[in-house]
Amino acid sequence: MAFSSYQLVQGILSTIWVLIALIIGIRIIIKARKLDRKDLIAVGLTYICLSSAWWGVVVQFFYFLVFGIQITDQFYLFISHVLLPVGLFCWIYAFSLIIMPFQEKKVLIITLSYVIIWLGVLFLLLVTNLELVGSINPANILDSSHGAVERVFVFITLITFLLSGSYFSIKSMRLDDVQVKWKGLFLFMGWILLTIGALLDALIEGLSPLLLIITRLILIGSSFLYYFGFFLPGWIKRTLIK
Repeated sequence: MAFSSYQLVQGILSTIWVLIALIIGIRIIIKARKLDRKDLIAVGLTYICLSSAWWGVVVQFFYFLVFGIQITDQFYLFISHVLLPVGLFCWIYAFSLIIMPFQEKKVLIITLSYVIIWLGVLFLLLVTNLELVGSINPANILDSSHGAVERVFVFITLITFLLSGSYFSIKSMRLDDVQVKWKGLFLFMGWILLTIGALLDALIEGLSPLLLIITRLILIGSSFLYYFGFFLPGWIKRTLIK
């Protein structure tokens, strides 16, 4: 069995999106290390972990191309889900340091408890009841869907990212510094696009070729906006800030 043209497009676009997200996450970490900013290191790790939701697609795509067989469902779902709670913790860590440093410990304890419960349930279900985590589409081995339990965790996490990211962005846009205002706007648009792209990918089974391309472009666009929200390149500063 060979990949169809649709699956080839799906695999290639997913790979491009994941590579861009990884590069941007790593660039944020490198710059943050130079600035000695632990909060921004966590920001870079957050985006890397978020992109892991599509790692299963990419690994499945290349593994099948090279060996002609698919990876196990457990492994596909494991690599697609295990880093999401880690990403949530990294983001809340950064968010609490920047926005609410006096309540950092309380917020992190609550978040860590949620993450531990999520990971515990995930590992248990991967062994005992895989369908509650998700399933692979037998008609397209690159497609997966969330199970009933994992869907709840993912939905809560997406809402948390969207609300906290939007709050952070809007707070930045209300400051007097013009550069910070633009960063806040870029970050706000980045969170919105990421949420839209993730929801389209998760809720619509069997995306049409056009919608597949649009979804991946939305995700790729969100990664650049996310980066601009923390490190505004010089050419954008010169263009936007007179």
